Amino acid sequence: MDTGITRRRQFIKNRSQPLTIGFTAIADFSSSIGQEYIAGITAAANDYGVNFINMADAVRHTLFVGIHFLPQYLTKLQFMKAPLIDGLVTWASTLCEYMKKEQVQELFSQLSPLPMVDIGYLDIPGVPSIRIDNPHSMHLLVDHMVNVHGFSRFAFMGATSSRPHSTRMECFVSELKAHNLSFHGDDIFMTASLEAEDIIEQADKLINRYLKDGHLELDAIITSSDIIASTLIAEFEKRGFSVPDDIAITGFNNQYPGITTNTPVTTIDLVYHKRGYEAVELLIDRIMGLEVPDEPHFVKTSLIVRQSCGCFESSVIDAMNCTACLPENISALPEAQASESDVRSYLTNAFRAAYVAEEDRLQSLVDAAVYDIYETSSEKTEKNTAMRPARILTWFRELFKNRRSAETEQYEEKISALRRIIMPLVSENPQQRERIENICHALRTLHSMYAQYDFTGRRGEAYVLANMTNIAINFTSSTTIDQLEQVLRFKLSELGISGIIIALCPNMSPDLSSTEIQTIIPEPPSHIAETLPCKVREPAVFPRRFFPQNKRFEMILSLLCCNGLYMGYAFITMNSRNMGLYDNIRELLSQTLYAIYLREEKIKDSALIISDQSRLMQRIPLQVRSHKNEHHGKLTAESIMNYLVSHLDEMTDLEAIADHFCMSKSNITRKTKELTGYSVQVLHERLKIEQAKDLIKAGSMKMLDIAQRLGFSNPNYFSNVFKKVTGESPRAWANHNARIS
Repeated sequence: MDTGITRRRQFIKNRSQPLTIGFTAIADFSSSIGQEYIAGITAAANDYGVNFINMADAVRHTLFVGIHFLPQYLTKLQFMKAPLIDGLVTWASTLCEYMKKEQVQELFSQLSPLPMVDIGYLDIPGVPSIRIDNPHSMHLLVDHMVNVHGFSRFAFMGATSSRPHSTRMECFVSELKAHNLSFHGDDIFMTASLEAEDIIEQADKLINRYLKDGHLELDAIITSSDIIASTLIAEFEKRGFSVPDDIAITGFNNQYPGITTNTPVTTIDLVYHKRGYEAVELLIDRIMGLEVPDEPHFVKTSLIVRQSCGCFESSVIDAMNCTACLPENISALPEAQASESDVRSYLTNAFRAAYVAEEDRLQSLVDAAVYDIYETSSEKTEKNTAMRPARILTWFRELFKNRRSAETEQYEEKISALRRIIMPLVSENPQQRERIENICHALRTLHSMYAQYDFTGRRGEAYVLANMTNIAINFTSSTTIDQLEQVLRFKLSELGISGIIIALCPNMSPDLSSTEIQTIIPEPPSHIAETLPCKVREPAVFPRRFFPQNKRFEMILSLLCCNGLYMGYAFITMNSRNMGLYDNIRELLSQTLYAIYLREEKIKDSALIISDQSRLMQRIPLQVRSHKNEHHGKLTAESIMNYLVSHLDEMTDLEAIADHFCMSKSNITRKTKELTGYSVQVLHERLKIEQAKDLIKAGSMKMLDIAQRLGFSNPNYFSNVFKKVTGESPRAWANHNARIS
């Protein structure tokens, strides 16, 4: 056994506490990439007997209104600490769409000394990473297109919205130079995004550049993503160009769109599952205290040959070249010495009866059959069969890709009909018989391949509603916490979920330092159940005894948030890789809890108008040189600001704040100044004014109401503070800012 594996297993076995790791990202989990990463991470966690908490957030939500996922994600940072987790797999680059690169790097650097390993492209100081080997990947693609297909004229299409796409473009240029191929800057087409309209816009420019006399003066388009490749294929075929007959197109990433497009995409498998698995192994090494170099670790990728480059899949080719078992009692045509005209007439009539829906393509099938029966039988076998697929195979490829939703039996009948029609023509020639049998075998394999693509592609439909509507009605009919708990006990199993732990936050603040564990399903042992409800003073010290005991667990952390209010959080047992399922459960819980709290009048009117807390706090520049994560015990810049934001409707009560943080008034005053550069009073006022700006922009409240809502003792005091912070009176500021988003 590998010494690394042995060493890790022994380390985990000798620990007094089970090892628990987390995963964090903001990603679209309807995509295969995020799902494969999680599958790899959970596979490694299972193999090594490690607990796993999925702390990632999803970008897209389909059942309910979309949420502000970034503020919720930032709130989850409170959980990304020991002792809740012992290490963290990060996908930091997923945040680069929403934050500056430097901000993302600083964000994760703050989590130190927690051991981390990253699986994205962003460098985080002190954190090793598992990376895509882009140079090797592009070499595999270009080498295949040049040496197998003999192509020499290429274009490239990528997206400017992602750094890896630019890296792949650079690798593409290097590969062309390595193959001594000419290249021009005009051969590069970069889209603004991966949205279809942007890709089609670049497709227009590409076609205009290379279209001459109805033909494309181009052999192939190398793309940086299967999304680009699949969109291009659809667009080119819509305009009358066949892929791969008129133009070859390759992808990158091995994503679902590349499988489900009419012509399956030749692509690069970026081995997401393997990279997720190896990230866990590297993380365990970090937790063990081993010296792991702070540098990228590259995992070799592989080329997946499908049909968009002009090849058939290897299994199809293997099937065509195998020695098939010949059936007995083959009856020949009545005329043993039939002419080509007779053969063509026979084939035309037979195909017309067998392929009624393909009347406009029958002649091309006849031509293909005649060629495959008579002309290829005398040819010498070429070294590369992929360059010389049977013409019948090519004809059926068009049939399959344009009729992919048809029943399996229908295609099997068409292949069987082909065999019945052709075999009488070749009964006297063993070489011809063998070739036709091999072609029919290859056709069945090709059809099986398409069925596999369709099945695999359906795995990408992550957000399945299934029985969700009925279950949602049960959730939303709950009018008390007890009723909601009963619904959970009866309905979780219908969703395929075996357990949940819910902690509620009485102050409904993003500062989750005072929550109560209320519900555990299934019912825990009596000695644990009798301790409920149980207060949790901060997320990172969530009591381990409430997690499943004597067995490893996999949980998803979901924040329960609605209208900017944080009702609490839930740890949901991860029985499925369908991330959309957990998004829907989180939204159901959040909406239901919000409705219950409204009914019970636990939500104050003032709470309903609080802006997004995280963004509100980000507007206040801290005027200190100390590190952002510096703290004095429980007190941090973030925690004091969280508290003040949750009390925007109140006057500044220094005594209440000191009590909350278990500190004296003098200590809270001094340390707040050290952490933020402001006094408690001034910091609270600045937060209030930022909230006031949002209310003024909304234009639905009078200045007097805003002042009262924000806890100012009188309107003059509000006006004076507003002017001190902004340099203008509230009304003057409103004149040129109201209703401006």
